[in-house]
Amino acid sequence: MKNIQDMFKEIDSQGMEPYKALMKYCDSRVTADEGIPAVIGLDDLTASWNTTYKGAGQDEEFRFLMAAGAMVFASLYEQKSAEELGEYPGIAPAMSAMAEMFFHAGEDGRIVPYREVVKQFVVNQDGQEGGKPDGEL
Repeated sequence: MKNIQDMFKEIDSQGMEPYKALMKYCDSRVTADEGIPAVIGLDDLTASWNTTYKGAGQDEEFRFLMAAGAMVFASLYEQKSAEELGEYPGIAPAMSAMAEMFFHAGEDGRIVPYREVVKQFVVNQDGQEGGKPDGEL
C-alpha cells in the first residue's frame, strides 16, 4: 500500500494532474448508473461520554492516506468558482472524489478505487466481462 511519502513523491513528480483528472471524471459521472462513492462515519463525536469507533490497526495507513487525499481534493475544489461548483460547497465533491480514489484497501494491500468495485459488481451480475473502453463503466 502507498504511504504518505509515496503520495508526496507522486504529487511532486506528476503534479496535481491525476487528482484533477479524477475530479473531471467525478464531475461528469452518471450517478444514476454507478451511484456516488461515499465514506460514512457513524461516530457521534459530540457525545464525549461514548467511546468512538477505533478501526483495525492494519487500516491505519489507509485512513491516513484517505485524510491526506481529502485535503488534496478539498484544496483543489476550493479553487473552483461558485459557478463551477454548482449547488454544493466544495467539500461535498471533494469527499466524493476522495471516496472514489480511496474506496477501500484490498486484501493484497493496494488501494481499490470505487470505479473498480462497481465494474467488478457489474461483471459479477452479468457473468461476463463487459463495459466501456478506457476503463469507463
